[in-house]
Amino acid sequence: MANPSTRELGVLRRCNEKEYSMKSAVRWGTWGKRLLVIPPIVLAVVAYAWLVKHSPPLTAKTEAETSRMLETMVVQRMDVRPKVSGYGTAKYARSWRAVTQVEGRIDQIHPELRPGSMIQEGEVLLEIDDSDYRSLVDQLNATIDQQDAEIEQLEQSIENAKKSLALENEALGVVQREFDREQTLLSRQAGSGSAIDSKRRELLVQQKAVQDLENSIALIGPQVKALQAARRQSEVQKTQAQRDIERTTITAPFRMRVGEVQLEVGQYVSVGENLFEGYSGAEMEVEAQLSLYDIHRLLVAEVDRTKIDEQFTQAAFREAFAFDAVVNVAGSELTESYKGRFLRVREVVDAQTKMVGFVVGVENVPPPQQEHPQPPLLEGVFCDVDVFGTTLSDQVVIPRRAIRNGSVYLLDDQNRLTTQDVELTFTQDDYAVVASGLNGGERLVIANPSPAIIGMLVEPIEAKEAAEELIASVEATDTDL
Repeated sequence: MANPSTRELGVLRRCNEKEYSMKSAVRWGTWGKRLLVIPPIVLAVVAYAWLVKHSPPLTAKTEAETSRMLETMVVQRMDVRPKVSGYGTAKYARSWRAVTQVEGRIDQIHPELRPGSMIQEGEVLLEIDDSDYRSLVDQLNATIDQQDAEIEQLEQSIENAKKSLALENEALGVVQREFDREQTLLSRQAGSGSAIDSKRRELLVQQKAVQDLENSIALIGPQVKALQAARRQSEVQKTQAQRDIERTTITAPFRMRVGEVQLEVGQYVSVGENLFEGYSGAEMEVEAQLSLYDIHRLLVAEVDRTKIDEQFTQAAFREAFAFDAVVNVAGSELTESYKGRFLRVREVVDAQTKMVGFVVGVENVPPPQQEHPQPPLLEGVFCDVDVFGTTLSDQVVIPRRAIRNGSVYLLDDQNRLTTQDVELTFTQDDYAVVASGLNGGERLVIANPSPAIIGMLVEPIEAKEAAEELIASVEATDTDL
């Protein structure tokens, strides 16, 4: 291989030098950029040291407490009246079924004996032919007269037999004395045996005559008693026939509305046949279904003032718990209301609904006695029943929504949040009656302060609308009946 020339070596050397110079320039440019960061850092450290040395001392600054705005109201004391509501169907309080007690042909029917008619008490509804029963009475009267005659005859026979017995007894006495004298003569051997036997026969004959009369009198007595018993039986049959005559006429036992009836004059009816039904339109009953808690609410005031003894009759129960009620027709456009009264409580709790039947009575006032025209309450109408208890005076009343887990939130004198446990007498609609825990006048927090921090500062907002709603809810249950 040929050695490079001097020229080539020079060129190569210059290339190497140029390459070296370029690498050096690149190296010094990178480090130059890095060194430019050092002066600002040094300057910042010097500035921080000067500020620390010459800055004023730190002072603590208290931050103002922030309050929460909550709706509140003043706890009030009011008169409250327990009220419960239930539903039931109206039924006639009194119903009567006309059942025949005698048989026969219908002679007469009341002209208004038709379904839905109103018939006054005591009016004759229908008459059944009573000729057979009157004939039976006449026949029994004749039988009684005959029995009286036979009894009189036997009694007279007894009197006659007694008179005859008295005469026979006298004759017996005479024969007995004659027999005694013959015996005395025979004992003195002044008489004969044949004479004694003759007197003995006479004595025996007379004794037999007396005995026959006595037996006859003894037999007549039972005959008289038998006839007297037969006469009493005839009297009973006569009384029965007379009652049957009365039963041929059927009258209205009370002012009633007639139910379904299909009868015509000349129709034959038998004993025990159902003719028609009548209902007392003046008295209606509605059995409202109430829960045990609702009934307890009514009895809150009653139990304290009512003395219940061992013999607590139904009348005493009704008098002690004289609840008022208002019956409204439900499920229709009719807005009529009827004044009612408590009658009784059903004997058992319904096994399925666990409700108790609370029976309320309603009186359909006749039109002349009505203050304003009102249709009568009829059977089968579905009703909404409101029952009112005795008014409780001066009770602590609060909104029901203010109670949370048996306690309420209050504000103290410094408007800080506190809590208070309460016991309730009962709850009603939107309000609750407090038994203990509040005395009235406290400032009650209505809204739920979530999260509730006891002791936090509160800015109260007067809930005027809530107070008005509470008063309106309480007054709504104290309706003037």
